[in-house]
Amino acid sequence: MPRHPSNFERFGDQICASRQRAIEKQICGQPLPVFVYSYSSRGFSDLPERYLATRDVAPIQLLSLYDLHYNLQDPEILHAPEFTSTARFLDSGVYETDGLADLLNSQNQAGQPLWSQELYVESARIFAHSGDVIVSYDDRSLSIDNQIAQGLSLYEHIEQQGITRDLLLHPNGASPERVVDAIAGLAPDIDIIGLTEKDIGFPWFIAASYVHRLRKTLNVVLERYVPIHIFGCFDPQTIACLFFAGADIFDGLAWMRYYFHNGHAFYSREFEYKVPPVQLLKPWDAAKNLLGHNVEELERLRTDLRYAVLTRDVSQFEECLENLKIFESTTVSQRSADHKQR
Repeated sequence: MPRHPSNFERFGDQICASRQRAIEKQICGQPLPVFVYSYSSRGFSDLPERYLATRDVAPIQLLSLYDLHYNLQDPEILHAPEFTSTARFLDSGVYETDGLADLLNSQNQAGQPLWSQELYVESARIFAHSGDVIVSYDDRSLSIDNQIAQGLSLYEHIEQQGITRDLLLHPNGASPERVVDAIAGLAPDIDIIGLTEKDIGFPWFIAASYVHRLRKTLNVVLERYVPIHIFGCFDPQTIACLFFAGADIFDGLAWMRYYFHNGHAFYSREFEYKVPPVQLLKPWDAAKNLLGHNVEELERLRTDLRYAVLTRDVSQFEECLENLKIFESTTVSQRSADHKQR
């Protein structure tokens, strides 16, 4: 008798079919999904030393325009050949100053804000080159429409050719359908749509449901494939769930804070017991070894995700996909709630 596919096999096949368009698209010369290794002075006061010690282990980097303006001025950084030839993600600098504006400004004796839209534009003009991805200057206090309008206006002021525009939005409770409606009306030609992990819901299956609805609506309304970038999401398990839900680009600082092993994140000092002691004698050598290991783990995950979609063999992600079946109930309940709010 012919063997009939199980419900799980049908679900896995459906998910892989829906992700086929993603793995055919490239960002920064890399096919999706793309993992972006973030650097930031927020939480890492030793950023210049850390960057110099580890910059060669990160395939694609995210650097803040704020940090480039203030903290990464070392000639060894700015004049390195790869610094001006390798495509990078350039963040707006809002993350580094968010919630710290009053403190930073009080420390500035000149009385001028230490970060602003004007400095964002100026820094982008100085540091961005063709091929870079520039993240919009985000402001969660604005409506969705005004966030988009502000982001597009500042892109025009940057006047840099050959950049990719990554429009970071804060839904502030808006449904995925409302977000896509605003994008279709104001920025139908945008290159990437960005959301922060903390903005799209908790726990993980609420976030996955939001991404799933956003992906389906983007595909239908814009009639082209627009990558979704989840900022601050670099946990291996969450990456897999959100990729199968419809997200494409992931970044974060978790690769500096944790030890990744077999798809899980552990306290970073656990790494000390997994390597020869000689690799831990010099502090920056130890950091580089840990981060190099984490990059290998994440890039292996990236390869496995692409393989699963290409071959429709999702056996490595069976638990993840079984959990994602919650889409069917969560999505229905969320749409019902959204409809009642209108």
